[in-house]
Amino acid sequence: MMKANYIIRTVLASFILTGIVNFQAASAQEYVPKVTKKILHQAPLPGAEGKEMMVVHFAIPPGYVGGKHMHPGPVFVYVLEGELTVVLDDETKTFKAGEMYPEDMNTAMVGKNLSSSDDLEILVFQVGEIGKPLMIKVD
Repeated sequence: MMKANYIIRTVLASFILTGIVNFQAASAQEYVPKVTKKILHQAPLPGAEGKEMMVVHFAIPPGYVGGKHMHPGPVFVYVLEGELTVVLDDETKTFKAGEMYPEDMNTAMVGKNLSSSDDLEILVFQVGEIGKPLMIKVD
């Protein structure tokens, strides 16, 4: 009887460990690392009272889908590497390395890197009011 209990416990422990390992492997495959953001410049915009200029470099991993958002001020996105896909309410646009995308102000959008293997790198130039958010999340 003791031997049977030992075998049952050993088999049960094996199933549990196998399940944990398989769950961790599946989770690792589904994980998409987050975007790396580096602010290159942020300062008041000369000649424009109360406005600031920000230049940000983003490194975006393959398969990344950003949150739906909009910008209350002008935004210009320059694609350094890869392809940026922008989903708007009524259309989808794709921009390749070397192309510039002027975003429409106060227009909801989602940025994506649809590649399964290539990183996306962009430079974002934006203007906004000092002390106010330059990006607003949209539901």
